Amino acid sequence: TEKGRFFAKNNIKYADFGTRRRFSVDNHRLVVGDLMSSSGDSLVGTSNMMIAKENGLTPIGTQAHEWVMFHGAIFGYLEATRLSLKNWVNVYHGELGIALSDTYTSRVFFDSFSMQYAKLFDGVRQDSGDPLSVMELAIAHYESLRIDPMSKSIVFSDGLNPEKAAAIAKACDGRINASFGIGTNLTNDLGVKALNIVIKMTGCSMKPGDWLMPTVKLSDSPGKYTTIDNDTLETCKKVLGLD
Repeated sequence: TEKGRFFAKNNIKYADFGTRRRFSVDNHRLVVGDLMSSSGDSLVGTSNMMIAKENGLTPIGTQAHEWVMFHGAIFGYLEATRLSLKNWVNVYHGELGIALSDTYTSRVFFDSFSMQYAKLFDGVRQDSGDPLSVMELAIAHYESLRIDPMSKSIVFSDGLNPEKAAAIAKACDGRINASFGIGTNLTNDLGVKALNIVIKMTGCSMKPGDWLMPTVKLSDSPGKYTTIDNDTLETCKKVLGLD
């Protein structure tokens, strides 16, 4: 309840992203109920479909890393971002308008985030690295395309708590719209160590029986690289000029 009041007082728009490392499903439901009663309009939704349905909340999400990882494994790393954006538009027709920027680093992402996609997508999501650096990169990219950054948004979702969100929101104020996806700090703040769970695709194929292609996630934080095949990881870095 105190956190909900903090978000409301500071006019911070946020969503519950706490399913993966929550203490329990019962606690998750209690937390969302408390946030609904204390946050006012600051709580914009939850990524949990069932809890959204139970509470009349908006189910909120963005692209997942797996979407881009699949395109990288099947179509090549140089084309992965562009094709994943194109196919996302073809599937969702604007319903899920936030693009995930860090699967192969944000620098590589923005190289493929052309005028077409920068206008079609409502904004981008920062999920690794320094949030303010990604904010500056996004603002500079929109301005280079003559797009007003205040017509776009960044969703920040990397290890946040209310105080971190407030600091980021202050930095974004008047420059680009900011909202926040907050997980563990909301749904597992009971003093119990949260599970270190990472859910990622490890390999994919176009159809059953095809050769299984290993997948790679790089991110903006080198320690968050994900793969089951180090040779594939090194190949991906070399192709993208990230050695």
